[in-house]
Amino acid sequence: MTERLYYQDSYLKEFKARIIKKVRIDDQPAVVLDRTAFYPTSGGQPYDRGVIQEVLVVEVIEEGKEIIHILKEELKEEINSEVIGKIDWERRFDHMQQHLGQHILSGALIKIWDLETVSFHLGEEVCTLDIIKEELTEKEVKKAEECANEVIFENRPVKCYFVEGEEELKRLNLRKMPERKGKTRIVEVEDFDLSACGGTHCRTSGEVGMIKVTKWEKRGENIRLEFICGWRSWEDYSWKNELIKNISHRLTVKDSELDEVIERILEERKEIRKELKDFKEKLQDYEALDLLHNEVIIKDNIKVINKLFEDKTVDESRRLANKIINLEECVLLFGIKRERANLLLARSETLNYDMNRLMEEACKFINGKGGGTPNFAQGGGTNRGGIDKALNFALEHFQDFIIKNVTKNVSKDRPLTRLGKNEKK
Repeated sequence: MTERLYYQDSYLKEFKARIIKKVRIDDQPAVVLDRTAFYPTSGGQPYDRGVIQEVLVVEVIEEGKEIIHILKEELKEEINSEVIGKIDWERRFDHMQQHLGQHILSGALIKIWDLETVSFHLGEEVCTLDIIKEELTEKEVKKAEECANEVIFENRPVKCYFVEGEEELKRLNLRKMPERKGKTRIVEVEDFDLSACGGTHCRTSGEVGMIKVTKWEKRGENIRLEFICGWRSWEDYSWKNELIKNISHRLTVKDSELDEVIERILEERKEIRKELKDFKEKLQDYEALDLLHNEVIIKDNIKVINKLFEDKTVDESRRLANKIINLEECVLLFGIKRERANLLLARSETLNYDMNRLMEEACKFINGKGGGTPNFAQGGGTNRGGIDKALNFALEHFQDFIIKNVTKNVSKDRPLTRLGKNEKK
């Protein structure tokens, strides 16, 4: 059995103890001491770190009545030897602030809104607690925060003590009755909150510093709140304040005017985006007409545009293709050569070529795959060097991929002709 020194004094940073057992946990050396100030992971609070004889304690776990200290390396000292343990105080005090902060926030939620805390987790960066509620409003959170911080600013004494027996527990009117029987450790924030808890806590509420709820969201039937206390709150305030100062300076406005200014900027951006979209739409109209005027190849009386782009996205090329095939009866063979090789093969609805089947064959040249409909197909692959061959294959063979008998009287041996600027299409 290990005597838990943190029960009596959460501020104990260094202690002496004797080794009563040496074990291995997951092939790591570990020791059990007759007494310890190291807190094991329990009740939502993580374990303490520190050293025993200057050997790092990497984890602390609880097994029955024993506390096991998992070490970075084996201790030289043998069983019954006296050792000195030192707690990582910065981590311990942070945990004390967060854990007591949770008690105070949970007490405020019960007191103001009758909302019971069903679980708590103390994380490396934020803490969470879950409450039973369908939804939580900004007003409800703010009121609970105000109540909790009032308790902190009043610097109320915090006492930790043991009681035994169900009747004694009922008499105390705890925020939540414990499931464990027997001796129970109580943490009491004077005239505000009484809870059963085995964790480490500050001596006064004022040491928590400040509580700030940073986020809340629905989790199943519960709502999970994220919050921070103490030095974590100060660090959070510090970087956010610096950020606001920098933004205010760059926009040359007061920080109190930021909300209004950013709203105006967002509205202006929305209008600019709409104007830009309209401009791009018109530009694509001109580009579509330009391609039809200058880039058309005639093959067996079929207008074909065979074009490789290196400065367009697939989405831009797709929109351009849709415009062209709806303007005039034609076949489009587009290649897009950027990080990957992409193909867009399309034709007007009045033509009979199966661009989906053609895409399957053309994609073999770019080590890719694709698909779509008979009149519009898209594909992509990793072999950028094969895109020219893919386009040449599509140009030479698109007439081989017919959906039904072609009714037009054309000759397959007719050579390709490119229309000039002044020639009729």
